[in-house]
This record gives sequence, C-alpha cells and structure tokens, in this order.
Amino acid sequence: MTEKGRPIGFFALWHNKRSEYHASAEERDQIQAAIARAFRNGQARGITMAGRYGCRWPAERQYFTFWICPDLPALEATMDDLEQAGDFKFAHSEHIVGVQLPDPEMTDPDMLGCARSGAPPIGFFALWRMTAACRRADPDAWDRLDRRVRGVFESARGEGVRMLGRYDCRWSSAWDYFTFWQVPGFEKLEAIMDRLEPAGDFWFAESRHIIGNDEPHFRFGRRLLTERE
Repeated sequence: MTEKGRPIGFFALWHNKRSEYHASAEERDQIQAAIARAFRNGQARGITMAGRYGCRWPAERQYFTFWICPDLPALEATMDDLEQAGDFKFAHSEHIVGVQLPDPEMTDPDMLGCARSGAPPIGFFALWRMTAACRRADPDAWDRLDRRVRGVFESARGEGVRMLGRYDCRWSSAWDYFTFWQVPGFEKLEAIMDRLEPAGDFWFAESRHIIGNDEPHFRFGRRLLTERE
C-alpha cells in the first residue's frame, strides 16, 4: 500500500505494434490529439513528466518515460484517459509503479523543477532486488558497503547527475526498488558504474538497468512526430 503524502514514481517502457503501420492518417491524427490531451490532463493533475527517451538500441523496447505523480488517483485517472484515447491500441507497454522513499541522498532537492540547460541528459533507470546474500550479510559489513556506495552517489551528484528519488515497488512488481537519473552523457554514466562495481553495489542485489538518449521526436509508424512529452 502507498503512504499518504508520498509521491508516486511511474516508469513506462513501450514499443510499437504492427497495427501502427496500418493506421489511416485520420485515425493516427485523432489518436495523437487525444493522447496529447491526456498528457495535458495529467500535468494539470500535478504529474511531472521527465521527457521521452529512445532505447531501441540498448533494450528490447523503443522508448521509455518517467513521471512523478502526486498520488495514485492522479496516475490512475491519467491512465484511464490514455486508455480511452487509444494509446495502448498501437503499443506493447510495461509499467512499473513505486512509492517514493525518504532518501535525501538519492533525491535532488528540486527534482524536475528547474529547466534543462546544456546538452540533453541521458536517462538511466535502475531496478533492483536484494538477494539471499544480503540477508546473510554481517550488519557491520553491510554498513561499510552502504557507506561506500553512498559516497559514489554523492560524488555523482556533485558531477551533475540528477537523482529523482528511490521508490519502493515491492507491492507492485517482482522488484524491490527503483530509481531514475538524468546523467550528463554516456561517459559520465559509465564512469559512475565503474566506481559502483568495486564499491560493492552489486554484491547483494540483482539489478536491471535501462538507458536511453533524450528523444524529442516520436515515430508513429512511418511518420516522425515532433511533439515533446
């Protein structure tokens, strides 16, 4: 169950269905207009959308997005709007939902509040679940490992990485937690992963990582659309 007052994190991955290539121009335009209205309605409910990221090259999906929602009713109402708009008629999607945890070391104070500057960021989404080795670990050893990992997080934020929170998704998925970062470049992300490996971040957890580049355009079938999410 969610806790009152805590934001909801929503992560969506999707790729187009074959039917998208056979849609008429009229059907395509009507559905795209309805989807755009659904997004505006979601933003009016207080949902902050972190953009759209292309991930066809490193993943089995085509795009992903991350939202921060004020509560579950706002997310549910927006999903209802998207369903009625026909958003899922042309796409296979995967949705992951979690409750934000009070973790200031993984939460940028302004979240998505400030405007982007410089080159578009890389989107990095990580899911993880603790293993049996974690439950057997000596508490002192675990504390030392956690401090090392947190030290890497602190240095990464000092280098321009924006961490948009840690979320509990045990109630909604087979994973325990997830996070979403905006990173200034692939080289920066690779360097952070190189530091996390020896720090022990992956010793006691199984993880799934998805990365993508900021994608201002959206491909609907054979047509390239330019409206930003």
